[in-house]
Amino acid sequence: MRVGIVGWFGSDNLGDEILLHSLITCVRAVKENASFVVFCPNPERVAELHGVQTENMPVLRARGASERQVAVQRSIKSCDLLLLGPGTVFQERSPNLSWPGTLPMFARIIAMAKIAGTPVATVGVGVREGGTPFGRQLLRVIGAACVGVGVRDERTASHFGSSAEVIGDMAYTLPLPELERVDSGRRFALSMRPLAPELEGPLLTATSGCAARLVQEGWSGTFLPMAFGRGAHGEDDRVIYDRAFRDLLALDQTPLDGSQPLAGALRTWLQALATNQLVLGTRLHAALLAVAIGVPTVAIAYERKVLDAFVDLGLSEYVVPPDVDADTLYRKATQAAAATEEFREAAARVAAQGRVAQGFVTTLLKRLG
Repeated sequence: MRVGIVGWFGSDNLGDEILLHSLITCVRAVKENASFVVFCPNPERVAELHGVQTENMPVLRARGASERQVAVQRSIKSCDLLLLGPGTVFQERSPNLSWPGTLPMFARIIAMAKIAGTPVATVGVGVREGGTPFGRQLLRVIGAACVGVGVRDERTASHFGSSAEVIGDMAYTLPLPELERVDSGRRFALSMRPLAPELEGPLLTATSGCAARLVQEGWSGTFLPMAFGRGAHGEDDRVIYDRAFRDLLALDQTPLDGSQPLAGALRTWLQALATNQLVLGTRLHAALLAVAIGVPTVAIAYERKVLDAFVDLGLSEYVVPPDVDADTLYRKATQAAAATEEFREAAARVAAQGRVAQGFVTTLLKRLG
């Protein structure tokens, strides 16, 4: 079986690469000899990380757009199934996108698949908040054209209608290594991403204040860089580290540094993450993977998707808004660190939701042969 995957991969955002790795792993669990072609903004980087065939996204305004369209159409026709997602692929606008965002492109991709006779499904997708009536109607049309609609959360499901199935985040299916709990003292990790100036300034004050207080009390801390902004403006977490945390926290290694193949590097990264007794995170997948391995975590909901995920996992007590102050964040951090049993239970819920997502992929692939 040949499977096409369309998403925002290759910009050195660890969360996105984990999603792609997880989906490929899920497909191969059912179809061991499956081959892939991934349509993405940075195909060379995706090929390097994942060892799969890649194509550029079929955007209309790039140099060589007509040649891209022909290549994409040919590749879609070669596929037995085209998967949209995972991740927040449906966006009408964002800091890097003007309206109408990605929706027309995805509608065009579905039209190309229809012409090619290739069935289309969504897997673990999210819809960015702030949509318009036009966008909501187009999402209904996209959903109706799919043979399966697997979405990340209830809010996204409401955009697609009754055919949508909430399967959770595809990162929940990531195979976790055997983790040894090592008594390494009080350790915490912090994930912080660049944000709009009106959000970033106060949040940096809060996170650095909380981190400084933990360090003063004898905790040791690391900074988790989750994205490096390859081809994406304002996405390099190291800018935040240099601006506010260089003198306070050590900089963690990343699975994207090329020192190991991605799968092995992820195992090493997760093993290091498991040595923490606390994680504070704006990046969604820093927070979710910490929860998946049972590490007490406080998520900072800079976007609705972060709040949705923690509410769905029964962890609404441990998610805070981006205008949180340092004292409140510290109080939530110490509350979470003491709630180890709650987070063990949450890790079990993550594993259960991962089985739901794997089941969706399995059913879809078996139905299509």
